[in-house]
Amino acid sequence: MINPTKHHILKSAHPSPLSAFNGFFGCQHFSKTNALLVQQKKDPIDWSLGD
Repeated sequence: MINPTKHHILKSAHPSPLSAFNGFFGCQHFSKTNALLVQQKKDPIDWSLGD
């Protein structure tokens, strides 16, 4: 179960082409997730797709 007092919840528009410009682009969920991981002394995620 998701508990907002124990879990970090990031909200935005759905990233589909029809609504991505209504809040998904620019929401910085990937960088916010990495910042939360670093705060918890965990390794950040490499979100790049690679070569």
